[in-house]
Amino acid sequence: MITLRTRTSSIALAGLVACAGLVLAACGQQTDQRVVDSSTAATQAPGTEAPATQAPATQAPATGAAAPAATSPYVTINCATGEQTPADAAPEGTTVGPVTVVTGADGVPMVTVQAGAAPATELAIADVTTGSGPAVTAENSLTVNYCGVGLGSASLFDSSWANGQPATFPLNGVIAGWQQGMPGMMAGGERVLVIPGELAYGENPPPGILPNETLVFVVDLATIS
Repeated sequence: MITLRTRTSSIALAGLVACAGLVLAACGQQTDQRVVDSSTAATQAPGTEAPATQAPATQAPATGAAAPAATSPYVTINCATGEQTPADAAPEGTTVGPVTVVTGADGVPMVTVQAGAAPATELAIADVTTGSGPAVTAENSLTVNYCGVGLGSASLFDSSWANGQPATFPLNGVIAGWQQGMPGMMAGGERVLVIPGELAYGENPPPGILPNETLVFVVDLATIS
């Protein structure tokens, strides 16, 4: 299983409760929560990392395999199966820098990444769908469906859709990119996080993730507690 973790002086891994993974950069003009509407694009602000606590983690079937041969400028990854499909152009959807997300009729996201995209240097956030009710705070526990895609490898490394069930975890127990990117989100919403390597796993990632790799997460927030 892949565990989620934040870095201290030597990078400690910390998993999620029945899952792993977490968060990337924002696009569009940012609100106080650094969240943008799905029709806009923005630059973002970096953050610091917090110590992680241990939580159970799930693992998706993909393990960071190399992307298809670079005959096309884009690759689309299915968040349930990990299937990689070369594409000539990004689809219409929610775009955050070199990443575009489209959610299918079955509720499973498709993540399209630009081949050879430069690593993110700051956290970026965009909302595909805005939820309702109370907003996430740093002290909450969350129940989510999510998938994680490596920007460099263009491959799925973790997914609750692949595992067949949502994950529940305390927000203060996962990687810094999630801790900084999830506050302000409301239940029923879907959010894209593009996380630079320094806010994810840094130079010592778990299997399936490249060293210092930028990570893309699509998160459907079910409940907040």
